[in-house]
Amino acid sequence: MAKVKYIMHQCAYCRRETKMEFIGGQPSDANGTEASKIWYRCCKCKHSALLTLSPESQTKKKRAMPIDRNQCTPYAKDKVFSVGENIYHSEWDDVGKVIRKDRMSNGEPSIIVTFEKFGERKLLENIVE
Repeated sequence: MAKVKYIMHQCAYCRRETKMEFIGGQPSDANGTEASKIWYRCCKCKHSALLTLSPESQTKKKRAMPIDRNQCTPYAKDKVFSVGENIYHSEWDDVGKVIRKDRMSNGEPSIIVTFEKFGERKLLENIVE
């Protein structure tokens, strides 16, 4: 079974669901039936953790229901979005779901969106020119 370089997991140190990077570990048995112990590093706080992963958790997650483009709000940087809202990005021709609201280092509001094609991206919101 191929190793996954990144997984989403709850970091015990920063207490967030973050991307964890594979840094090493023991392979599971030849059948792939036994759980393997693998070291992962939190991409946010850089703390390492030894995780015991079952073979089922190492396979890719099944895709959720596809998002209907007709029920999405078109993205524009001057709009305000809420967590859980589906958006359509016309330049990328992709749909996604707002998973978190954040602020950039200069204090401007932003949203983190998980797109179907482009994955997780940070976008501007509520920017008045």
